[in-house]
Amino acid sequence: MKKTSYLIATALLAVTAGTALAQTGTPAPAPAPAVERKPLDANNDGVIDRNEAAAHPRLAARFDGLDRNKDGKLDRAELPRSPRGGMGHRGPHGPRLHFDKLDQDSDGRISKAEAATAPKFAERFDTMDANKDGFVDRADREAAMKQHRDAWFRSADANNDGSLSKTEFEAAHASRMAAAGARGRDAGRKAAPVPAPTK
Repeated sequence: MKKTSYLIATALLAVTAGTALAQTGTPAPAPAPAVERKPLDANNDGVIDRNEAAAHPRLAARFDGLDRNKDGKLDRAELPRSPRGGMGHRGPHGPRLHFDKLDQDSDGRISKAEAATAPKFAERFDTMDANKDGFVDRADREAAMKQHRDAWFRSADANNDGSLSKTEFEAAHASRMAAAGARGRDAGRKAAPVPAPTK
């Protein structure tokens, strides 16, 4: 059993780690000295006025264009966002901000009533509530990840012996990479326009 757990952990690490960088004989360059960043909202009033923006030349140069309501202040909605979503990698605000916004009582979990404020989340609520306790929280995420890992292992273990041989692992990895590549290619494609019928 200990060997199986070790093999599972090793296989998952190899699958998710991606390609490792080869170590060269040259030493790594020294890290750049940390640059002290000044906070954008220096007075913590929730908005950035012209005086605060002046301390950040790039922001100051774009201030008038960003100030959509022309009130002389930039609120959160007017600030430029990272293309990767700031805190996370999904959506305009990242997954953690979305979760925090839904968690209205700040108890670290989302109830069905809280989920009702976001229709797409509400549609998936029952699926996301993996332990069926009526809330979506960290325990559900961990349970879903375990289910995903177990399903991957079962599909990779072609001879159902409870362990992965190198051949089984390589086949599963190649299949996974091919599927990921197909998803990436399909995401870039647009549906061809349907020609209008001719008479």
